[in-house]
Formats: sequence, C-alpha cells, structure tokens
Amino acid sequence: MTLLVRGSRWLTRLVSLVIVLVPSAVRTQEQPGAPSLPMTRTEQEEFLLKASVVDEGDTSTGSKFWRVTLDDGKNRHDAAIEASTSPDASQRNYRFNVAAYELDKALDLNFVAPSVERTIKEQPAAFTWWVDDVLMNEQSRRGQKTEPPDPDRWKKQMQTVRVFDEFIANAYRNVSPAFYLATMWDNLLITKQWRIWLVDHTRAFGTSRQLENPESLVQCDRAMLSKLREVTREVMKQKLEKYLGPEQLDALEARRELIVKHFAERIALKGEVAVLYDLPPRS
Repeated sequence: MTLLVRGSRWLTRLVSLVIVLVPSAVRTQEQPGAPSLPMTRTEQEEFLLKASVVDEGDTSTGSKFWRVTLDDGKNRHDAAIEASTSPDASQRNYRFNVAAYELDKALDLNFVAPSVERTIKEQPAAFTWWVDDVLMNEQSRRGQKTEPPDPDRWKKQMQTVRVFDEFIANAYRNVSPAFYLATMWDNLLITKQWRIWLVDHTRAFGTSRQLENPESLVQCDRAMLSKLREVTREVMKQKLEKYLGPEQLDALEARRELIVKHFAERIALKGEVAVLYDLPPRS
C-alpha cells in the first residue's frame, strides 16, 4: 500500500493504525481453503459471529486494530478486529462500530460495513467485515484529486454520509476546517464501482445535543429522512442500549430531532425537489 502521508512520523503511525481497514491493497482475499460465496448482510453477520478464526494476523505491533481470516467450512473471508483490554465497559469504544452498523440497518442505508461483537484471545472485540474490491479511501482520493466517474451519484452518496455522521456525532469525518486532519477520511472506503463503505466509528456517538455542521446538510435521501422520522429514542434504545449509555442515547435522539427539523425547514424554503433525492439501491 502506498503511504499516503510522508515526512511526518506521527502521521505515519496514525496511518498504520488504519491500514488494516483498507483491504485489497494490503493482501488479496485469494487464499487457499473454502471458496468464498456471495452472502447477504445477514449471512455476513452470522459468518462474523460463528466462523472459526484460522489466521489471527499480526498483533506484534501492539495496535488495537488487526486483520484475521475466518472460515466456516463454506466461506473464507477476512475481518478487521478492534479489541479492548479495559475492564471498564464504558471505555470499550469498539462497540461503537457495532452500534453504527445497527443504526445503519435501522435506517436501511447499507453504507456501514457489517460489524458484530464477539471475543478473541479472551478479549471483547468488534469483528467487522473486510470490504472487498477497495480502490482507494477518501483521504487518498482527495490527495490525488481524483474525480468520481458519476459526480451526481457521488454527491448523493456523500450527502448521505454527511447526514449519518451528523446523526452519530462522528468527529473523525468532521467537515469543519477547524477540525480537519490529514489522516481524516481514511475510514471512508471507495470500491472499484465507486460505492462508499463506512468503517471505524470508534470516535462517534458523542454526547453533544447540537449538530456540528448543519450548514453541510444541503440535501437528504428521501427514504433516509423518512426513516429518521420513525427511529425514535425508544426504537434506538431497543437496538443500541447494549452498546450506548443513556446520555449517548439522549444525545442521539436530540440530534435526530434537529436533523428532521433542519430538513423540514429546508423543504419549506426550497421545495422537495431541491432538497430530497432518491439514492439508487445498494443491495
């Protein structure tokens, strides 16, 4: 993998932590063993939960991220692992990866890579599906000034990401110049089909009850906005209380209400045609 940031040792170390999340550039999925068959997201979840770990990867660097190979006798695929050694459950931020995936499912987005909670080496961890056919990440695309082949489709995908990130208070993909870092956007993966996948949400789910950059919320997928109107705190509690605390759930609900209000005001001002769009199916 080409090193994206040169000349700065601390940036190099940061990039090394996330290199595990950029798939085919590191090593291929073509390994001996059971053939890889197409799976639905539900089947991917089941695979992540139950498949045997046949290669535990290299943990000698001490990084909390590493890559393992799983095999269930029918399929072989890799997973990105983030574990926690903290005895304090509130410090186990790896759970936010699972929370983001569960929320993605509740909104019917299909943008967040499947992630489940299980143990490895007697440590609780998030097992996240290793995304196939990655062309680059958004950090690399911006650095190389690569333009997407379909600008309209790309814009719609990115607006969906913006709404989702404001909802979950994901500071790591914050678009504000005051927060911008050279290593941001390495957790937004772009496949060869220019489809976006989101990974690594360990810095999300803050307790702010305000939107960080409401001015960046220009448009919204029609189906996503409809789901946001329906996913109340009670619904989120049922799906997420295993991974988030009461204060985080309260903040999530506050931001949801602000997003719904924000787009209601924009629609009243500019009209539905200017604000809402229909994102092509991603299944």
